[in-house]
Amino acid sequence: MSSHVFHILAQKGSTVITVKADDPVVHVATILAQHNIGGAPVLGPDGQLIGMVSEKGIVHMLSEHGADISALTARDIMTKDMPTATPDDSIYDIACRMTYSRNRHVPVLDNGKLVGLVSIGDIVKLRAENAEQEARELQDYVTGSDHAAVQPPHETPPMQCGEKQS
Repeated sequence: MSSHVFHILAQKGSTVITVKADDPVVHVATILAQHNIGGAPVLGPDGQLIGMVSEKGIVHMLSEHGADISALTARDIMTKDMPTATPDDSIYDIACRMTYSRNRHVPVLDNGKLVGLVSIGDIVKLRAENAEQEARELQDYVTGSDHAAVQPPHETPPMQCGEKQS
């Protein structure tokens, strides 16, 4: 079964922590820290997605601007060319986009409207859950059918220390 973005959104929900383009960088960093997230979509005055801010972007700008970073806004540090997804996109495609673009967060748009956010952590979690489920199903198939491995013959239990052989 091929997983799609809507599978992740169904598990985690569609609530997305966003920031505004004019939010100061210090406020953006506070939002990321408060919510324990690594990135947030940036919305323009009309509520439309215009970019993404990330911890990586903040650190990069801090290295360039030092203490002057406090004068910057989300608009100044956001990535404008980020991959986006739709709910029907496959998880594999999104993982590839993340890898090639070196982004760990992908906004999910439905008819141009922000409806969710997928992180690399979400993808790893889904893949791990799918692998566990598949392993259980295979184990159930093998042990619950005529294809089960041959059981070892009943043997006498090994002797315990101090026991005498009969």
